[in-house]
Amino acid sequence: MDLKPLPRPEHPDPYTVLERRFVYDSPWIRVREDRFRHRKGAEGRYAVCGFRRTACGVLALDETDRVVLVGQWRYPLEAYSWEIPEGGGDTAESPFEAIRRELAEEAGLAAQVWEPLCFFHTSNSSTEEEAFLFLATGLTPTAGHHAEDDEELMLHREPFADCVRRVLSGEITDSLTVLALLALQAKRSGLGADLDATLAERFFQRPQDHPSAGRARWDQLGAP
Repeated sequence: MDLKPLPRPEHPDPYTVLERRFVYDSPWIRVREDRFRHRKGAEGRYAVCGFRRTACGVLALDETDRVVLVGQWRYPLEAYSWEIPEGGGDTAESPFEAIRRELAEEAGLAAQVWEPLCFFHTSNSSTEEEAFLFLATGLTPTAGHHAEDDEELMLHREPFADCVRRVLSGEITDSLTVLALLALQAKRSGLGADLDATLAERFFQRPQDHPSAGRARWDQLGAP
């Protein structure tokens, strides 16, 4: 059954942007500060974080319905985290190309079957970052497994149902992993829906060929 679009106001954007300026720039993230006027009269400043690389993850399932997990220390959290294989793709890579590479590099695996699973914004109060999640099956070993100089990775396979339980208990907290597991659980429970066709195409398109609205705003801003 097709869903009707959720309601929205006739004029949803209440902001007039008065100025945009770079605050910080690096190979991974960039920060700008926007000066705005709200239609109710308030004026203020809004800091926006942009990610140069595209967030991608893959829920890789083996023939016994076990999830391939990667364990690593996450510096911002100062905590150890178990996650699906994930990483960032540059503008010359489609999300599919990026995550296929990451699966080989992090887990030493290739997959015969790939399908888009879920799309979401990671934290829309502070960034326009987009995340593309895939489901992969038909796993086989492949060459190319290696860690970066600042990575120490562990590999583990965990039954899918147990991974979902670990999400609900708060043991697995990585956002891409949580969304991928719950999205597949929803599909298996009969609640799944097909991605919008235009959105599904973006899983296989390079950002430089099909930039998101968020990336386009940064391009309009120019170099810092």
